[in-house]
Amino acid sequence: MSSVSSVDSTSTTTTDSTTSTAESTLDYDDFLELLTVQLENQDPFNPLSDTDFIAQMANFSTLEEVSNFSDNFSTFSARQQQLSSAQTFLGKTVTVEPSDSDSVTGSVTAVTYDSSGDIYVTIDGTQYDVSDITSTTSSE
Repeated sequence: MSSVSSVDSTSTTTTDSTTSTAESTLDYDDFLELLTVQLENQDPFNPLSDTDFIAQMANFSTLEEVSNFSDNFSTFSARQQQLSSAQTFLGKTVTVEPSDSDSVTGSVTAVTYDSSGDIYVTIDGTQYDVSDITSTTSSE
């Protein structure tokens, strides 16, 4: 059995009042560590029941899926915001300066994106990366 050392009554503890919420919640790694410690320290004469273990594994699986969903949704949300911002160029005259060719000025007729999330504007039938836009004016 493990022992607990006594605490000196004259010791003081300080707490940082700016502790973030993220530090006070358990994450994926913490859950795995707790489960491992629990399995290592369980009483061999009273082991964890099958239903308790299955419930914990289900919680672990749910935690992992929620974490993956959150990451994917954050990526989706960021891309949607970038696409929405790029759509403001539609109908406007822009100047693009691609690194591999001369600058081009023309009216944006389309905004598209590829499977990797890169966003492009179309000028005179040619696609240019939205990050290559150097100036914009409203078309009259």
